[in-house]
Amino acid sequence: MNRRRAVSKIAIPAILLVLCATVAHSQVTTPQTAPPAQPLPAQIDDHRISIDAQVTDKQGHAIHGLTVEDFKLLDNKQPAKILDFRETDARTSTTDPVSVVIVVDMINTGFQVVAREREQLGEFLKQDGGRLGHPTSIAILTEKGLKLEKVSTTDGNALLTSLNGANSDLRIEGRDTGIYGAADRLEWSLGQLSQLAAFEATKPGRKLAFFISPGWPLLSWAGLDATTKERQWTFKSIVDLTNGLREARVVLYTINPFEIGRTNTFYYQNYLKGVSKVNDAEYADLGLQVLATHTGGQVFLTGMDIKGELNQAVRDANSFYTVVFEKPPADRPNEYHDLHLDVDKPATVVRTTSGYYANVPR
Repeated sequence: MNRRRAVSKIAIPAILLVLCATVAHSQVTTPQTAPPAQPLPAQIDDHRISIDAQVTDKQGHAIHGLTVEDFKLLDNKQPAKILDFRETDARTSTTDPVSVVIVVDMINTGFQVVAREREQLGEFLKQDGGRLGHPTSIAILTEKGLKLEKVSTTDGNALLTSLNGANSDLRIEGRDTGIYGAADRLEWSLGQLSQLAAFEATKPGRKLAFFISPGWPLLSWAGLDATTKERQWTFKSIVDLTNGLREARVVLYTINPFEIGRTNTFYYQNYLKGVSKVNDAEYADLGLQVLATHTGGQVFLTGMDIKGELNQAVRDANSFYTVVFEKPPADRPNEYHDLHLDVDKPATVVRTTSGYYANVPR
């Protein structure tokens, strides 16, 4: 079914007009504690694009020892020239570190579910005596703003103590519900994701962001009646987040804390196609699960075992491949480039950035 025809034709409320301006501003605002973002080495040359890739077998175990000859990269279905290639074992590498940020979403999750999340997250942090395999921090999405640990640590017990002190940041009772509440949650969520990405861009290496969250409202029903101004804002937001997350080397993972059946957890899959035109841009293209898939992360659809799914996701922090390729010239501003990275080995699974935008006006 065509996703553009699958939504109801309902007028967009006036609150979303305010949302367009508010979120666009928040996307370029960094936390006051964060220094100005510095360009990543791989992004200094505008003719080069760098992507990180996870290569595993069907069971999710990392495949090591691949060479550049094993990889084939297509950029808009055309072979791309690979300029640089390396495999990194983050457990031993000191030149290309990997860190983890666990994001607790208190905007889009109810009080009882948050309590269960915190219990299982505590079990994850306390395992192995509280010794974490990679530097880790905690971030919390709240209605009062993004709460972010500025320093990563491998001390899970210390992180748990910090998390237990965040009780005052639970959702505010009595706020708007319905469409107005959904618009608020979308605004807060996207703004704080952008702040998180901007802060992580100031840190070296690759970052895996594990969102314990059902995701924010997709507002898919609003798509057909969106105005030109709304679609322009949505398209710009897609461009900014797509390129910004890749350049910051942030990979998103989502763990839905609800059981399958409570919500339509698969609906986001209608929006996984890259958006190349303003007229095709919809709010649902900014969904958390959609963005996670495009960064090369994973989407866990049920969080009944949050500890187990965190342990599964954190395996990706151990090793990865980096591919640097020559960017072809763009014919127009904000030109979308679809990427497909293939490995010439049987039974392999490759997860990486699904695309990027070229010739983006500064």
